[in-house]
Amino acid sequence: MGDYIRRLLIAAIMLLFVSLLFLGGKHSEAKSPSLSERTKGWTWPSEGMISDTFNTRHGDHKGIDIAGDLGAAVYAVDSGDVTKSYYSQSYGNVIFIKHANGLETVYAHLNERFVKEGQKVEMGDLIGKMGNTGNSSGVHLHFEIHEKEWTVTKENAINPILALGEAEVGQTVEAAAKPARQEAAEAKNKPRKKEVTAKEEKKEKAKAGDKAELKPETLEITVEEPITYNPSLGQVPYKKAIYYIKENEISNILGEQPALLPPESISLLQFNQLKEQEEKNRGSKTNFNIYYE
Repeated sequence: MGDYIRRLLIAAIMLLFVSLLFLGGKHSEAKSPSLSERTKGWTWPSEGMISDTFNTRHGDHKGIDIAGDLGAAVYAVDSGDVTKSYYSQSYGNVIFIKHANGLETVYAHLNERFVKEGQKVEMGDLIGKMGNTGNSSGVHLHFEIHEKEWTVTKENAINPILALGEAEVGQTVEAAAKPARQEAAEAKNKPRKKEVTAKEEKKEKAKAGDKAELKPETLEITVEEPITYNPSLGQVPYKKAIYYIKENEISNILGEQPALLPPESISLLQFNQLKEQEEKNRGSKTNFNIYYE
């Protein structure tokens, strides 16, 4: 009887252990995001035509090739850290980027590299230009994706088509110049830009109104001349006249270029003498208005 109970207990413990393993595996599986979820929002790293796909050349080609123009822009498909940026005999100018989703991407045969090892990049950042360096037979970008990390044997290679979308040889692909995150940031800044623009327009209108009131085409000159006066009658010892003269007439009357500030007061006699002399020289009268105060 004792042996029977002991066997039952052992069987129950083993069953519980297996159940825990099964549940733990299912729980881990549920928490692990799929490749499509990890690469959501990714766009093609460059613009061009698909010239070769994954697993060709007897299974040795562990990436895809995008043929394009020499110097075509190459973008980071996601944010991450640059783990390598150097020249390789096979890859030519090549960049490796490690991403937070556990993937590592490779960009090979570049004509130029714009990032260095240890540098952080964001999705859509320009990291290089398409080229024909290393073991390459034409201008193109060789792009790879690896689970966890790149290795010499490339056993962790993933078909980029699974992350970027279906594409066949001869098909043209385009890199999104403005990824979704950039568009969202720009949309967030648009109301602020409109607000600033409205304030600037209001300010410019106010300036225009002030300029209109200042009569920019005229210059005010005050001239004074002593006269006989009677203090008992409340008279003052001068008369004052304000001349509004068109800007293009000022130099003709005063013999100098228009100034930003009115000239100092001159006597009415001096002013009339200058005016008469100018009219005699020109053979015509000068047009201006006189307002007495």
